[in-house]
Amino acid sequence: MKKFEFKIFVPHLIAIGVFLIVAVIFCKPGLESGVVLKQSDVSGWQGMSQQSFEYKEQHGRFPLWVTNMFSGMPGYQIAMEGSWSPLGMIDRAIQLWLPQPINFFFLACICFYFLCICLRIRPYAAILGSIAYAYCSFSPIIITAGHNTQMFALGYAPAVLGAVILIFEGRHFAGFTLAALFTALQIAQGHQQISYYLFIVMAIMTIAFAIRFIKANQAKLFFKSIGLITLAGILGVAANALVLLTVYDFSKESKRGGQLVIDDSATKDVVKDGKTKGLSKAYAFQWSYGKAETLSLMFPGVMGYGTHVAERDGDVYMFPKVDENSNVVKYMSEKLSAPESQLIDYMSPELYWGTQPFTNGPVYLGAVVCFLFIFGMFYLDNKHKWWIFIASIFGILLSWGSNLPGFNYFIFDYFPLYNKFRVPTMALVIPQLLFPVLASLTLNKVLENNDPGWWKKFRFGLIGTAAVFIITLFFYTSSDFSLEDRKRTSEFNNIYNSQDPDVQSKIGNLNDALMPLKDNRLYEKLVMNFANDPNAKKTAKEIVSEVRKDRAGLLLSDIIRSFIFVVLAAGLIMLFLKKKINATVLLIGVTLITMIDLLGFGMKYLNAQSFGNKDDYEAREFPLSAADQQIKQDPDPNFRVYNSAGGDPFQESKTSYYHKSIGGYHPAKLGIYDDLAAYQLNPGAPNISVLNMLNAKYVIQQQGNDLVAARNPGALGNAWFVNAIRFVNGPDEEMKAISNFNPADTAIVDIKYKNITATITPADSSSNIRMTSFDNDAIVYQATSTANHAAIFSEIYYKDWNAYIDGKRTEIFKANYVLRGLVIPAGTHKIEFKFEPKLYFAGRTISNLSTWLIMILIAAFIIYWLRKKSLIKM
Repeated sequence: MKKFEFKIFVPHLIAIGVFLIVAVIFCKPGLESGVVLKQSDVSGWQGMSQQSFEYKEQHGRFPLWVTNMFSGMPGYQIAMEGSWSPLGMIDRAIQLWLPQPINFFFLACICFYFLCICLRIRPYAAILGSIAYAYCSFSPIIITAGHNTQMFALGYAPAVLGAVILIFEGRHFAGFTLAALFTALQIAQGHQQISYYLFIVMAIMTIAFAIRFIKANQAKLFFKSIGLITLAGILGVAANALVLLTVYDFSKESKRGGQLVIDDSATKDVVKDGKTKGLSKAYAFQWSYGKAETLSLMFPGVMGYGTHVAERDGDVYMFPKVDENSNVVKYMSEKLSAPESQLIDYMSPELYWGTQPFTNGPVYLGAVVCFLFIFGMFYLDNKHKWWIFIASIFGILLSWGSNLPGFNYFIFDYFPLYNKFRVPTMALVIPQLLFPVLASLTLNKVLENNDPGWWKKFRFGLIGTAAVFIITLFFYTSSDFSLEDRKRTSEFNNIYNSQDPDVQSKIGNLNDALMPLKDNRLYEKLVMNFANDPNAKKTAKEIVSEVRKDRAGLLLSDIIRSFIFVVLAAGLIMLFLKKKINATVLLIGVTLITMIDLLGFGMKYLNAQSFGNKDDYEAREFPLSAADQQIKQDPDPNFRVYNSAGGDPFQESKTSYYHKSIGGYHPAKLGIYDDLAAYQLNPGAPNISVLNMLNAKYVIQQQGNDLVAARNPGALGNAWFVNAIRFVNGPDEEMKAISNFNPADTAIVDIKYKNITATITPADSSSNIRMTSFDNDAIVYQATSTANHAAIFSEIYYKDWNAYIDGKRTEIFKANYVLRGLVIPAGTHKIEFKFEPKLYFAGRTISNLSTWLIMILIAAFIIYWLRKKSLIKM
């Protein structure tokens, strides 16, 4: 038996130790006893999923359908569980069972490190790239926002890429096994958009490998590799069939499958049968990165830092802040005589001036990483740099979204499934992944120090980097830092010029223009000071002018900051190449500079203020108001609640925590319900007829500082017979028809269902229908009538609901755009609705089989490896 050489593992153990130490230091506030990371999207998910967990406590499983959001939707889009899977144990083991948020950063580091080892990068050079990838500003920003699935998917992405490279490099068994495993784990995180970008990277890389194999007359080996990669991908995908099949099936019915367009003359979308083919471009491209904003990859303050808002113990914190020495605070302090602390909070959101509606912060890759990327384009051979460069540029172009419409609208319309995704800015995860790869490859070659022409290439790298600085300096000197100021100046002017004595009514306009704060006294004071000021326009423009100066100051300070980091890193590299310092000094120095750069900036977004007291979490996030208490006293559990007091009811899930809500929050709500919300349930003036048909028994309203629950006497209950059906042609006519109708008397139905309802007669007073049993996945009614009548059920229409009358399957028709309808024959009948999603059960079976195939494959590889190393005999 060969002697086991432990020393070969020492560099890897040191790397793991470094990743742990850095993660613990970065997340140190989270180690404090009794605190929890505050994540707005996680709070949102808890509101969504509360009913599911309560149901599980009673029934031992999650429901397949939930009723606490959007009047009802598939529950497996919120909380799902399949059979026990060993992949879950492997997932936690890779993360070393670390607590959040430490595990996020450690996972990203260790998976990127694996990619570097697959690229044959020295372990200590791989540490730099791993830290650069994990601590790019995008990571702490999405973690504090609560985008956990996105961060986990990003964490596993490099490992998938590394396993594929192993296959291309001829290590077929190891690569195939790990590709299947990591693909399964990456997709299991449930963020298909990140998986899509990863696929784009792999596709571009595969083209590069194909060219290399063909040039080397190894086409057969290439196709063998492609076959193994495809098979591993199929196994990884199949292990997630439960999630993927249900998501794919639901996506066709969700808003991502198409949105209603009543006036298609004003849209840029491809419209068929009154609906877009996927998300509308106006919705999908809202968060498009600006072209000049892309300079944030190296200079984060180019468009301001965005505004990250955190709250702890009742206080609001914003990052980054203007300070008491800022131009705008000094100016407004003199004009308003307001406390500087209020002015700082008030004006901090105005630091961002990019094209996105708002943003928590920029994507900053690090000055040193960007320098190494540019240097590497001159210094490295062609093996990897060109596909990395092309994929990175492609990701940047995708991120521009509507700011590059010709390119991105084509991609949106013709790339498979791409029209299901939104937020083009997210495509910057491609350069986030690939810039550190090229930086690590560059540092790795520098360590070889065997290139006699290094000085020329190094000089070109410096010139290329200098060119980026010159472009940024030109932008700094030529910009007026007011891309969006015209709109906001208009808002200022409208308020300042108001002659309305009731200036309080004008405060709402300012709330729309600027981020609302808890304390509106500053708004009030601003309005009161300038409402009747004859110099209002001048004052408003001066305020904006001072904001511009602060924005310019941010960018200039970042240019200087990045310049210092680049000079330090370049100086160390030059000294090493001149053999003035050794490799240890170079590695420690450049890695330390990179860490100071990225961790220092990242702590603006993840710090002590990102955590809150765990004990009062529920009370703080889901306060039980007087209105909630009043509603919960109602003995009837089967009604809905419309919350008109908390802003947009379709962007919050706190109501869903306690009630069956007409509103809710989900990035992919049912398409028909999204249409209904857009056209009929305007937060300011919802269609009362629609609220009635949705059985909105209570409407939560604001009354002074309190919330009250107003009883809606017009709520129609769980089911009712109608006297007539009005047929319309297509979804646009159906939506227009329900704008003005009496749902108690008439049902609006698409003409395609006319044959189903041909035999009905108007209902008489002797006919009745009532709910006798309710379960999320099964509902029972009893109906009595003297003739065939049309019954409308206040339940959301969805294709996987089946209806049975006296045990016999009966066809459901869609009524009033979102509800279910049945033709009930004369007599007394038992009516059952059962939620029976076939793909859910088929997906669970496929997932189970594929998971165990992967486990067998892993076991076989472990045995093979141990035998190869002569550590076991068979």
